[in-house]
Amino acid sequence: MISLAEIAEALDCDFYGNGKLVFSSPSEPSSANINQIAIAIDQKFQSELYSTKAKGAIINNNFNWKTTNLEGVIVTNQSKLILSKLTKVFDDLSKEERSINENSLINSSSKIGANPKIGSYVIIKENSQIGNNVDIENFVEIGKNVIIGNNCLIKSGTKIYDNTKIGDRFICHQNVIIGSDGFSFHPQNEESILDRLTKDDSSSEKFVRVASIGAVEIGNDVEIGANCCIDRGTIKNTIIKSGTKLDNLVHIAHNVEIGHNCLICGQVGIAGSTLVGDNVVMGGQVGIADNLKIGNNSIMAGKTGVSANILPRKFMMGNPAMEMKKNIASYMALRRLPKLQTKIKQLNKLIDEISSKLIKD
Repeated sequence: MISLAEIAEALDCDFYGNGKLVFSSPSEPSSANINQIAIAIDQKFQSELYSTKAKGAIINNNFNWKTTNLEGVIVTNQSKLILSKLTKVFDDLSKEERSINENSLINSSSKIGANPKIGSYVIIKENSQIGNNVDIENFVEIGKNVIIGNNCLIKSGTKIYDNTKIGDRFICHQNVIIGSDGFSFHPQNEESILDRLTKDDSSSEKFVRVASIGAVEIGNDVEIGANCCIDRGTIKNTIIKSGTKLDNLVHIAHNVEIGHNCLICGQVGIAGSTLVGDNVVMGGQVGIADNLKIGNNSIMAGKTGVSANILPRKFMMGNPAMEMKKNIASYMALRRLPKLQTKIKQLNKLIDEISSKLIKD
């Protein structure tokens, strides 16, 4: 539990009323109980404060809270920023005592920093270095020669393979795989796969596997969503630079390099050796072909299929990808096709009738 005054201090906001009110968690006003603080910064929730069971609320300065039954409020106008700070306050409040579980298996050659929290059945192999204040949940496996920075959170089921380097304040959600083998296969006869189109029978031609002996490098303040897969490089490393955020179910292939502060949404796939610039945004299910360059500050709408380089500051849509305005214009033209076909049939019919009449005359 945490008091109204303590929450206000953590949020760097003013409070009014009873600062000694205590709360277990935040809630929307309509579903809040007496132990929860109601969140009504957005005007659409303010009417619910008249019937809420909560004793305290976070509001904006345009609302007169004294017309309600609330006993105390915190006042702010920063909706998104305050929500980020507030969720961190209650997340920290719920964290358990820090310790290393006796069921974890940590190789004696590995070094664990100060104030760790390591759960059950965590495996840390030889010569790895774990920073200070790191939280590693149950069933995580960390390979050999891995370096992990300070203040990182690694959730249950994650596998981090050999030689991976991770910066500070890294957040990794459940069942992420970092450092899996890249998908590299070449025809045994060294011909292009396209050459198979000209052959009668290529069923006997085999693929030769190319092992990945590179690693993965991840910068500071990176967050990776659940069930992502990040392949290690074939020879050079796969790189994700500082500030980048990955949603769930993203696949980053071998040798890919992703710049600073990118946002990559769910089910995106980036094929091998593609270079993604800084501040790039990819909507859900975007597909990027291999060996491409994606320019800085570019945006790709959901389901965009990218098979050619993207210049900086371009908003791309569709498959194949084209600039947003051109994509919308193409779609509008496509919708008009049935009417155009009807008009063409009518015109052809009219031409036939006129031709027949001229021949008769």
